[in-house]
Amino acid sequence: MKLKSLFIAAFSLLALSQVACADSATPASPVKASNFKEGTDYAVIEGTKGIQKPQVIEFFSYTCPHCYNMEGFIHKWLPQKSESIEFIQVPVFMGQVPHLTQGYYTAEVLGVLDQVHMGIFNQWHRDKKIVRTKKDLYPIFAKAGIDKEAFDKAYNSFAVASKVQHAKKMVRDFKVTSFPKFVVNQKYEVKNYQQLDRLLNELPLEKSK
Repeated sequence: MKLKSLFIAAFSLLALSQVACADSATPASPVKASNFKEGTDYAVIEGTKGIQKPQVIEFFSYTCPHCYNMEGFIHKWLPQKSESIEFIQVPVFMGQVPHLTQGYYTAEVLGVLDQVHMGIFNQWHRDKKIVRTKKDLYPIFAKAGIDKEAFDKAYNSFAVASKVQHAKKMVRDFKVTSFPKFVVNQKYEVKNYQQLDRLLNELPLEKSK
C-alpha cells in the first residue's frame, strides 16, 4: 500500500477531508505469515531510539476519511489486543484547523474523550457538517455534558496547550507526513496494511524483547 503525502495549506476546509490521507487505510483480513519483513511490513524510522515497552501510536486527523473508517477497526482491535500493549492516538496539528487538535485534548482533560472523539468524526464525515471553528465544538461537548464555560476554561488551559505542543513534537519526531500512520514502540512505522491486525498485535511484543 502506498500512502499519499499531501499537506497543501491552500486547500479549503472542504478539501481538508482529502489532505494527507492514505489511499486505502481500511485493513483487509490478516494474512498469515511466519515473519515480518523490514521494508515490506514495517520500516525503521530514522533518528528514533525506540522504547522497550510494547506500544502503538496512531497519528490521525479528523479531516481524513480513511482515519474515520479506521475507527471501526480500532474499536474491534482494542478489546482483543494484549493488555501489555499501550495504545495512544495523536491528532495531527494542522494550521487550517488548530481547534481540532485542541478540542481532542480538551476532551481528554475533561474526561469526555470517548463521547467527543467520535462526535467530531461523525459530524464531519457521517453528517457532512464541517467543524470549521472552535464554536462548532460547543454542541458536541454539550452532548457530553460540558457547558461552554467549562469547555472554554479547559480549551485555554496550560494543560491542553502542553498536550498540543507535545503532539506537534511527536509529529516531527516520527516524521508524520500522511495519516493514518501507526508507529510501533516509537521506532517502527507500519507499512503493510493488509496485515495490520497481526502487525499491531505481534510487532510491539516482538520488538520489545
